[in-house]
Amino acid sequence: MNKREKCFVIMPISDQGDYSNGHFDKVYEHIFKPAIEEAGYEAYRVDEDKICDSIIAKIFKAIQECPMALCDLSNRNPNVLYELGIRQAYDKAVVLVQDEKTDKIFDVSGINTIQYSSRRVYEEVLRDRKKICEAIISTKEGKENSITKVVSVKKAEISEVDISKDDKLEIMISGLIDEVKSLKQEKNYAMDNLYRRHIRRYEELERDNNLVTREFVYKLKQDITKKTLMSISSILNKKFGEKIRLRKEENILYVYSRNMNEEDLMEMKVIIEDYLEGII
Repeated sequence: MNKREKCFVIMPISDQGDYSNGHFDKVYEHIFKPAIEEAGYEAYRVDEDKICDSIIAKIFKAIQECPMALCDLSNRNPNVLYELGIRQAYDKAVVLVQDEKTDKIFDVSGINTIQYSSRRVYEEVLRDRKKICEAIISTKEGKENSITKVVSVKKAEISEVDISKDDKLEIMISGLIDEVKSLKQEKNYAMDNLYRRHIRRYEELERDNNLVTREFVYKLKQDITKKTLMSISSILNKKFGEKIRLRKEENILYVYSRNMNEEDLMEMKVIIEDYLEGII
């Protein structure tokens, strides 16, 4: 059995906007993938690729090497538009689709965008599969215009010059660094939300007590032990009594001080910060 050529699917791969959880995964499985297979291609999303390469490397490889691509413009995802721009710059075949909830992006005569229903009703799913399958086949046969042909510009060329091992390594490392930075930003955002939710709950409890409450949020060191944490708590309780309360969530330590003067606060922070990475 002959191996099918790949159709690179460029689309949102995470939950976003006002769409339900898992919406775009269901669109892919129920509409895009069957339509692509009916047109004679193998559907390919980089998040399904288990090869241990950088996600950036996988995307650029697919953009350049896959003979067909399907691009979902729904929700105007910036990453999707970025990948589409590169694909179009090389004048590679691509079928544009979007749901009925998204305003039309391309208002250029000759650029066709297939609309599908975000509701995923059975009859509409069958109809949308058929439309997308026909569009893929039409594009394969060269019957659809590309942006470079419509605006009459020269397509970008893919360099055939060999890249040294050092350059390849540098590109991969750069991609990995970008991914780590992205993960750190997501983690920091989650921690910030955790902090804000907890402080709101605490302030609500203390609202009627007429107490001056200050809160400090610290990031615990990775190697800090439960015994060390209990020691810190014991020292603070002996020193300040009811003026201070501690709470730990994952690697975050919340310290609440009530009616403490500036001298007490300074001493409290000196005791705590010897054991921690820093203040958040």
